[in-house]
Amino acid sequence: MPDFSTEQRVVEAIAREAGQIMLAERARGFEVDYKAAHDVVTRVDRLVEDHIRAELSRIFPDDEFNGEERGVSGVGERVWFVDPIDGTLNFTKGIPVFCVSIGLAVRGELVVGVIFDPNRNELFSAQRGCGARLDGVKITTSLATDLSDSVLATGFPPPKPDGDVDNVPHFVRAVSQSRNVRRLGSAAIDLAYVACGRLDGFWEFNLSPWDTAAGFLLVEEAGGRVSNHLG
Repeated sequence: MPDFSTEQRVVEAIAREAGQIMLAERARGFEVDYKAAHDVVTRVDRLVEDHIRAELSRIFPDDEFNGEERGVSGVGERVWFVDPIDGTLNFTKGIPVFCVSIGLAVRGELVVGVIFDPNRNELFSAQRGCGARLDGVKITTSLATDLSDSVLATGFPPPKPDGDVDNVPHFVRAVSQSRNVRRLGSAAIDLAYVACGRLDGFWEFNLSPWDTAAGFLLVEEAGGRVSNHLG
């Protein structure tokens, strides 16, 4: 299997830089705008994504990007999936549950995933075939096997006009069958917490690739399973 240790180390450093930018800009202040109804964005989201793209392009000039704020830069064998602030609504309200999420796919396969939570200074990192780590320490998913013994998480992203799925019935059923369900407001952090065993499972509808790329790899490399609602 090809080695992506260089890419992993580079993106870990860039993610930490991005997290510090988030905190500094939040202290400085910003206005909240809307991409669509109920879907907030700030200049900080764009600033952070621009920083990540610029730094990655400087080191890997031939790579392409798929980011939440700046879209797709092209089609190539190597694509970085960038969510500059996963949990923007939390960020705007001062709720300390948001992060930067960056994943690399090579020929359609996720090979590197990094999630950095600047509020807790926690770095989740994975490379395909090398396991997942939190601040350098290997992590594994929960050993829970029964739903009744599981703490789950879910989310309710801004509604999309076509093909929207109502998560409320699923939420109600999960609450009644599990130990409990949490709603943190950041899919990337939810997936990171599944990877390290803080949560036993997570589900959500209508997520985008930049929301999940890094988290999916973390969960798989920590021994978990990623699937759609049909299994």
